[in-house]
Order: sequence, then C-alpha cells, then structure tokens
Amino acid sequence: MAIHTPKTREDLARLLDPMRLEATPFEHAVAVGAAEKRTVSPAAPKSGPEYTRWMRTVEALHEGLMLLRRGWRRDDPDNLPYFSHPQLRLGLVASSGGKFTGVAWGNPSTKNDKGVAFARRVDLNGQVALFDQPTGDGGSFVVDDLWILLYNERDGMVYLELSHPMSMTGKKIDTWSERIIFPPFDLALGAFSFEEIDDEDEGDVGFTVTRR
Repeated sequence: MAIHTPKTREDLARLLDPMRLEATPFEHAVAVGAAEKRTVSPAAPKSGPEYTRWMRTVEALHEGLMLLRRGWRRDDPDNLPYFSHPQLRLGLVASSGGKFTGVAWGNPSTKNDKGVAFARRVDLNGQVALFDQPTGDGGSFVVDDLWILLYNERDGMVYLELSHPMSMTGKKIDTWSERIIFPPFDLALGAFSFEEIDDEDEGDVGFTVTRR
C-alpha cells in the first residue's frame, strides 16, 4: 500500500492535480460539515449530528467540484451521491471514517456499515468495479478507479484522506491500495495545518509503502 503524506499545500496540489482535483473543495467541505454538525441540538435523533455533517459535507464538496470546472460531474445512482470524471474514469464518494482516518500509522475503515450501493462499487475480489455507472441523464460511463474521501473529527481536528479501496470486510471498507493523507483540518484556525518546513526541504513529499 502506498501512503502519501504531503507536507505543504504545493505537495498536496501535485498529488491531486492528475485527478483534476484541488485542495480547496475538500477544505471547504470539511469546514462546512463540522460547522453544520454543531447546529443540531441534543433534541434531534441520535444520528442527527453525523448525518447532518455528511449531508453538508457532500453538498459543499459538490459546489466546490463544480466550481473547479475540471470535468467532474455529479450523479446519484441508488441514491448514493457519486462524483465522477468520465474522461479520467474516476469516481469519488464521501464517507465518515474510523479512528485511524488521516494517520499513516493506522489502517482506516469506513465508520459505518455500507449498503448495496457501496458494495456494487468495490467488489470482494479486491478490484474496483469496472462496469458501467448509470448517470442521471440515462447514459453511462466506465469507472476504473473509485476513491473515497474519509473524514473523522477528534481533538479539535478533522482528519481526512482520499483513498483508493481494494475490498470490504463485511459491510465496511478497510483495505486500500493507495492513501493520500491530508494535513489535519484545524477547527480553531479553519484551515489545514500544513507543517512549517525549511526552504531546503521544500517540495519533499512523504511517501510510505507498507505490506498489504
């Protein structure tokens, strides 16, 4: 498994650019999601805060990706909010993650059980689904690579990563071929906490390879 830990905004940009992505939509999405979670009172259903976070995270991510105008589109197959880049054959979904989300020394998983819509896109043989993905206009396109945005809030930070799934254990996705770990999002500062590095180190990207 390849694990990328970019130290600077420029390092992160170099990892995201081949996917026609930028850091800003993710930064904005986790900020909005965290803020909206806090608007839910204790009188709401128990699932209310996290459901509200997920809903607003998806909404803000949608707005950010569309504003990029870099070929990303949005569909909702099986009622799953699904972003895709038909030209690059990429797919992207957002999900809350477990306690090891956003750290290189642990193996993350999706926090909650996933249903049929997720399972159809990650098969149990360790291969990302290569079949046609339906679109809202009645068409379809092929997705070769599905990526999942995982996020988890703890200790005043939102930890997040963009990771490429391999397989599911039960109803949770917990095996990955590649992980791009974002710097933690500092809720007090409202921004990613990139490291301060010396000029001579500028441009270095952390990279870890672990056994599957």
